[in-house]
Amino acid sequence: MQRGEIRNPIMVMVLPILTCGIYGIIWFFGLCDDLNKGLGRQEFNAGKELLLSIVTCGFWAYYFLWRACEAIVEIQNAWGVKPQMDAPIMFVMALLGIGPFFMQQSLNNAWENGTPGGVNAPY
Repeated sequence: MQRGEIRNPIMVMVLPILTCGIYGIIWFFGLCDDLNKGLGRQEFNAGKELLLSIVTCGFWAYYFLWRACEAIVEIQNAWGVKPQMDAPIMFVMALLGIGPFFMQQSLNNAWENGTPGGVNAPY
């Protein structure tokens, strides 16, 4: 397991708007990479996830979001950090359009306050 990149959650919400979605795609690829690093296994392939989302007219994107939210909670638990919110709540936030903020904030929490394997858990 490795640490992922720490990103500003507010910028994760603002930059896609300012760049007409280009940063959103860049963040998506980074998110998949961070999830794989944090989990210690290759579970997410950004190219495949994006292609399947396009081919299924967005239905795969909902499935990906659900899996990503579950993975973020799993990472927080594995890194010894108490999850800030449950996966279903994070998924609903994603459906409301504010998911990237909470997803990135939760990952940042794991990278900054946790250790691989949950050693020195803060709770």
